[in-house]
Parts: sequence; C-alpha cells; structure tokens
Amino acid sequence: MIATSIAISVAYALFATLVFVAGYRTIRNSERALTLYALVAMVLRMLSAALVVIIFLFIVKDRQWRMTFVVTFSICYLLMLIFDVVFFIRSQKKSKTIQS
Repeated sequence: MIATSIAISVAYALFATLVFVAGYRTIRNSERALTLYALVAMVLRMLSAALVVIIFLFIVKDRQWRMTFVVTFSICYLLMLIFDVVFFIRSQKKSKTIQS
C-alpha cells in the first residue's frame, strides 16, 4: 500500500519535472517568457496533481489507502515544488550574472 503510493507519487514527480525541464530548455533565452512559463507550468502542475489525486480517490475504495496516498502524494508534491522553485531561482541568478 505505502510502496504503491510512493511509486505513483515518484512517477508523477519524475514525469512532471521532465516535462517542466524540457519546456524550460525551449524558452530559457527569453527572460519575459521564462517568468510566464514558470507561472503557467506551476499552475498546470497543480491542476494535474489534483487530477491524479481525484482519479485515485475514485478508483480506490479502501479508506486507509486513500489517506496514505493523499499524504504521501502531498509530501512528494511539496518536495517537487521546492525543487522547482530552487531550480528557477538559480537559473534566474545565472541569467542575471551572464547578462551583466
């Protein structure tokens, strides 16, 4: 139960991060587009995470597993969000340093 919850959460985080980085690489040279991209990407990630949780809640009927999954997925989502914010801040600092 917990292993499956962790596996689903990590698979989602890995997929979402790979999509985020792939999109970032395509527009990293445009500073104005980069800020908008980061905002849109985080909103889309939040909506897709909510969709994953809702789908899981409809599929699984066991109340204990539901709670385990929601807690595990939420922790994984927060860690992924922290990683993305740190990544974006570091990339912005590098671009400011390179442009100066």
